[in-house]
Amino acid sequence: MSSKILKGITMLLLLFLMLTGAGFVMLWTSLPLEVERVTHIEASPALYDSEGYLFHLRLSPDSEWQVPISLADMGKWLPRVVVAVEDGRFYSHPGVDPLALLRATVQNLTSGHIVSGASTLTSQLIRLSISEREPVPGSSRHTRRPRSIVTKVREFVLALKLERVLSKEEILEYYLNRAPFGGNIRGVQAAALIYFGKQASQLSPGEACLLIGMLKGPTLYRPDTQPEAARERRDAIIRLMENKGVFTHNEAQRALLEGLPNRRTPPPFRAYHFSELVMEGRTQTELSAGLRTTLRLDIQSRLESILRQAARELPANITLAAGIVENRTANLVAWMGNARFGEGSTGWVDCGRAPRSPGSTLKPFAYLSAVDQGYLTASSLLADTSIAFSGRAPRNFDLLYRGAVTARVALSESLNAPAVRVLRMAGADRILRLLKDVGLHHLTQPASYYGDSLILGGCEVTLLEELEAFAALASLGLHRPLSLLKGQLPPENHIASEAGCWLICDILNHRGPLSLLTRGTIGQKWQVALKTGTSYGLRDAWTAAWTPDFTAVVWVGAPEGESWPGLIGARTAAPVALRILRAVSPHSSWYNKPKGLVLRKVCTLSGRTPTAACPSTQLDWALEGITRTTPCTMHTLRQGHTTVIWPTELRTAVPPSTSFSPQQGPLTITSPIAGATYLTAPFDLQRRLPMRAEGAAEQVWWYLDGRYIGTSLPNETFFHPVSDGTHIIGATDKEGRSTSTTVRVATPGRSEEPQPLN
Repeated sequence: MSSKILKGITMLLLLFLMLTGAGFVMLWTSLPLEVERVTHIEASPALYDSEGYLFHLRLSPDSEWQVPISLADMGKWLPRVVVAVEDGRFYSHPGVDPLALLRATVQNLTSGHIVSGASTLTSQLIRLSISEREPVPGSSRHTRRPRSIVTKVREFVLALKLERVLSKEEILEYYLNRAPFGGNIRGVQAAALIYFGKQASQLSPGEACLLIGMLKGPTLYRPDTQPEAARERRDAIIRLMENKGVFTHNEAQRALLEGLPNRRTPPPFRAYHFSELVMEGRTQTELSAGLRTTLRLDIQSRLESILRQAARELPANITLAAGIVENRTANLVAWMGNARFGEGSTGWVDCGRAPRSPGSTLKPFAYLSAVDQGYLTASSLLADTSIAFSGRAPRNFDLLYRGAVTARVALSESLNAPAVRVLRMAGADRILRLLKDVGLHHLTQPASYYGDSLILGGCEVTLLEELEAFAALASLGLHRPLSLLKGQLPPENHIASEAGCWLICDILNHRGPLSLLTRGTIGQKWQVALKTGTSYGLRDAWTAAWTPDFTAVVWVGAPEGESWPGLIGARTAAPVALRILRAVSPHSSWYNKPKGLVLRKVCTLSGRTPTAACPSTQLDWALEGITRTTPCTMHTLRQGHTTVIWPTELRTAVPPSTSFSPQQGPLTITSPIAGATYLTAPFDLQRRLPMRAEGAAEQVWWYLDGRYIGTSLPNETFFHPVSDGTHIIGATDKEGRSTSTTVRVATPGRSEEPQPLN
């Protein structure tokens, strides 16, 4: 070859290199690397339980399953296999492999078409994160850049730039988190979950080879649709790993014997209603990062099992909702908003977040307020007799009055008239403030709006709010908003004294109202406090139950609010609540007595400080320096003998055998109350009205709208059916004295429904 020709070739080569270099410099300077497009992944919303186990996963904004994890969490095999198969010189090249590029050029020129791309893991990461995700102007969608030489060169330049910004380990991590694995599956963690039902770190050598083999063709090598091709590709990679010394001979042989998954496993979708609670109001950035929640999957599984079993025993339109709080941390550890989740359109409804009437469940907080103000102790005497309030007359669930009762009996048996008296004693405004302080945020009206029905169900709360409130009581007055995320430190607020809360818990650690079957569930040694509630019209059945360790609240009802005769708290909700607590807190001890509690002597009858006239005394817990020391006024000495002077509200309730016989007063109808509206009791099909008169001589004759209906003895309650409407109730005694009163009887649903009473 002449020197002239050689010189020409050399000049052409130099010109080519200069042009190539100039072009590279132009590309390097004109192509900005947007690193955040590589490092930011629009991941699937992922929730983890308190131990870090993924239990709930949803599609990403791009409708893909994608769960980014760290390289350390990918296990031993995946990173090693992908480097060996996809980019053997990954740790030595600068982002572009010159040898692979030269090999690909020769192969492509020789064959006449593209057979090799010389891509590195770095350039593939650029393709997955930038070339295939070009933003569409004016839209949130993305488009794919056409595959061409220009695109390839662009990816190589950006790959070189990326290597100057990220470490090899970071590049490998981002690549494995973005790699496609068929359909809408992105990343090794999502692929491991869907194909094998396990975490990426738990994959065997054969499973790791199967996934990495899919990178060559995610559709061609899907094990569930192309098992033969997938097996052939996997086995080839296993042998390659053995030849390269990544696998030992025994590891390779075991990997070759592994079976292939024949179907995809649904991504985890546990605790739907709890997940909705956690994700509500969260940004996509928060959700994409994955959230460590307070859920305890072991407790959640027990809760779901118990509720579903209970639902099978109820009508199809009745469901249950329940939650469990760990009292020490205020963590919501289990939540099921609807036991019929998945059974129909209403199964998706979270009934635990719907405002409902609480029935009698709020009564403990009225008593707590009275105790903390020094008005009450467990032995204080209360009157369970007829009392007018808000134009209506509260009656107990069994339609009976019990007369003189202690505060312990009144609260543990959920008597209505004593509860109203306690409300008035402690102050409705103060009790309402306490209810708001413990988390009942739906109480938005002033106390005058609710009236006396505030603690009888004439308001609305949610199950979630009741959990927060009773967890504060179970924590002996320490209120904290419920925590949904692990590590949260909610603000603390002492809403009541420890001694007062202990006293209420002690009163409600009571088995009297429970059926024999339910008492058998509790056992003899296990201690638990509980409060039941039934809303007016049998629409909601409630039970709050707690030990020092856990609080559980159960609601039973229809999502649409229909009534059902079985919706009674003590019968329907209490057995379920006790089974739940028995399952999660079987060895809980009871509370130690807090400071501020003292034992004092009180009159056995009045519960007040005894005087010389009191015939007997007993010991009673009191709050030191707070409980009032009012002397007993019910006993007096007359001619050397003790005489009982009953309060006005109890005189007609005193049994005939009492030593006190008040002077006969005017004949007065004490029940029904004049001008009151009586709501028919939930299960009283005859709509019976209680009739009672004070000051009668020997016998009372009763009249309804002028028609004789029967007789009763003095101090005896007479029941008679009364239809809806306004009626005149008349009474006459043996001396011919007579009186009358006008009342109204209403059945809910037939006309405008008055405020709930129980």
